[in-house]
Amino acid sequence: MANRAVPVIIQLVIFYLVISWLARLVRRNRQRAPTGKPVSEPRPGAAPSSSTPPAPVEPSPQGGAVRREELTFNGVLWQVTFRPHRDLAPGARSLRRDVYVEEPPRCPKCRLGVVETQSWLGYLWSCPACGRRQRSSKSSRAVAEALARSLH
Repeated sequence: MANRAVPVIIQLVIFYLVISWLARLVRRNRQRAPTGKPVSEPRPGAAPSSSTPPAPVEPSPQGGAVRREELTFNGVLWQVTFRPHRDLAPGARSLRRDVYVEEPPRCPKCRLGVVETQSWLGYLWSCPACGRRQRSSKSSRAVAEALARSLH
């Protein structure tokens, strides 16, 4: 009996690895491919939802203005603060800006912060109020850092 148990266990482990690999492949393709869902009207100042970061925003004409925006990225809302970069050189005016992305992201439906849980397929962001769920291969911290780098 023990002679048959080992090959069965090996088959189960290989089957599990193949199924998990296929599930990840499907999830990644679903994130990259545009969905046929109707797009709601975007709010002023918010970028449309996409799997790629929104295009960097040009600095405002007034040099010292702090700007806050709400961007939709990876299916959730992110609060982003743009601040002018402080350059300590005398007389130098910098066009760079510092970008801060608040965590956790917010649910686009009810605007409540989402709860992040780690699953075997990555991370699951769920809204405690309306139950809306969004999967991500990266944690909210990693996504917020990537979004800040892309908007910098």
